[in-house]
Amino acid sequence: MRSISDEKFNQLLSFLQENQIDLLLIDDSETSRDVNLQYLSGHPNDALYALTSTGENCLIPWDLLLAKEHAQVDEVIDATKFKRSSYLALKDFISSKISKTTPVIGVLPIIPYRSVKSIEQYMPEAKIYNEPKHLEQIFSDIRSTKSSFELDRLIEVTKLSDEVLKDIIKFANNATEESENDLSFLVMKRMRELGAEDNSFPSLVANSDRGHQLHCHPYSSNAKFAKQGLSIIDYGAKMNGYCSDVTQPFAFGELSQTQEKMIETAEKAYEASIEAIDIGVPLYKIAETAKKILEAEGYTMNYALGHGIGLSEHDFPYLGVKPSDPVRLKYWREIKVTEGMVFTIEPGAYVAGEGGFRIENDVMIRNGKVEILTKAKFEHIH
Repeated sequence: MRSISDEKFNQLLSFLQENQIDLLLIDDSETSRDVNLQYLSGHPNDALYALTSTGENCLIPWDLLLAKEHAQVDEVIDATKFKRSSYLALKDFISSKISKTTPVIGVLPIIPYRSVKSIEQYMPEAKIYNEPKHLEQIFSDIRSTKSSFELDRLIEVTKLSDEVLKDIIKFANNATEESENDLSFLVMKRMRELGAEDNSFPSLVANSDRGHQLHCHPYSSNAKFAKQGLSIIDYGAKMNGYCSDVTQPFAFGELSQTQEKMIETAEKAYEASIEAIDIGVPLYKIAETAKKILEAEGYTMNYALGHGIGLSEHDFPYLGVKPSDPVRLKYWREIKVTEGMVFTIEPGAYVAGEGGFRIENDVMIRNGKVEILTKAKFEHIH
């Protein structure tokens, strides 16, 4: 089942018409994923999706049988009838639906360069819409707020994450020589047992030696997890296509004054950020709230305070400060907290040699209220 509501589908069509874009093209493949394929068609992966400005759409999948089970489109096209060429099939669809001699095709900024070249080679008469960032913005608009169908899926997957959190805390409380990998494997196993189809991303598990790395490399290791100091696990589940994202911080044994300050500051930034969330508040103002608290104590948070969750673990909207770079500022828009948004709040403090401290929970705006869906909180194990 496709995720987009009829109202948002019509909003997308209006954008195409107003910008004189004759066809929207989504290209998802093993080397370049685009969750908008599933959002618009219900089909999970590996296909071209085309949508005309009049609302006619088709799917050209790699797996025809899978598409017949999942796709919610007007037409599923078998590329084997077009010399096994998806772009020859696309050309035929465009010719049958669009009468213009120079159709304008809209693509998102994330589309692979090979796809752009395929359009040029198979349809040299076509013109590619020259403001892909504007297309990205309409997807930001429609995906930043979730339908009731999507909210139900996100509640479901965050509940599963909280069940796994209980196992994580139990592991930490009993850990002696167990490794980061041991915890990573446990999380993956428990999520699958509880009904998840996959991790939403590889779990990031780091003890005090590596916790200062924002996305630790490797994601987990054979090093002892319960090492004295600050340890962290950033994990998420994917269930029915929808993702959670949670970070649980731990401390083991005695802490240094620097580590105590890191915890105190990041928790203060977290609580202030949660307090700042309200309908109508600009998202960048919430990010600035955390940034000011962290910077006042000498910490730099060189990432967004949070991000949406949905069909991907990093969905719209993004909770970042207002950019100063003129190129980014050109496309920046003020976005306010709105009914139906679901996003993370994840401030942190990081010091090489002392580790990292980050707390992250998933937040939903529903019925005019702020609901904290997940229950991560600092655990100090002596």
